[in-house]
Amino acid sequence: MLHALTEDLASYLSEVTQSDLKCPVPSSTRDVGDLYLHLVDQNISIATAITGEAISREQLLGPIDRASLDADVEYVSGGVGLDQGYRRTARLMEDAFTTVTDAGRRCRVQGFPGEIDVAALYEELLSLVVIHTWDTAHALGWSYQPAPDVTQRVLRTIIQRTTQTLSTQPAVAADTWPEAIDGADAFAAVLTLSQRVP
Repeated sequence: MLHALTEDLASYLSEVTQSDLKCPVPSSTRDVGDLYLHLVDQNISIATAITGEAISREQLLGPIDRASLDADVEYVSGGVGLDQGYRRTARLMEDAFTTVTDAGRRCRVQGFPGEIDVAALYEELLSLVVIHTWDTAHALGWSYQPAPDVTQRVLRTIIQRTTQTLSTQPAVAADTWPEAIDGADAFAAVLTLSQRVP
């Protein structure tokens, strides 16, 4: 599921032009350029936390910062565009998850409070990718809504996050989900709980 979601996000990033970099991201002080840098850094931080192998943005994408991004969006990431640069870091992060033999193993990830077990981290990441895909699409003036099963999973994760700290608690089973919300209402709930205005 994670790979499909990162590909959705990459497809939106493939459409970003130089002028789009300054488009504001909803409910944030970031713009699309800032969000892109956040996304690649987040993927690298997660891969590093899981594998224990430090890697820098520059190792994967070459020298890249906001100034170089603003200078030429196509020059970034070795001249292949934002989508390919994002895909490189997403594959690194996805590959890190495949190396995990104990989903209960805990790690520290930059940007997350305290330690988190790898299974909970995976669920949090699914939510973040969905939200950031919506952020990107919305900033570019497009629409985005994930598949219903993805929306339900993300909604469960967000509700768990708001009602408890990140922990080793197992995900809420689908058959115990009270009064499941469906369709557009479920995604509107995801956006509201994520402090986005649907």
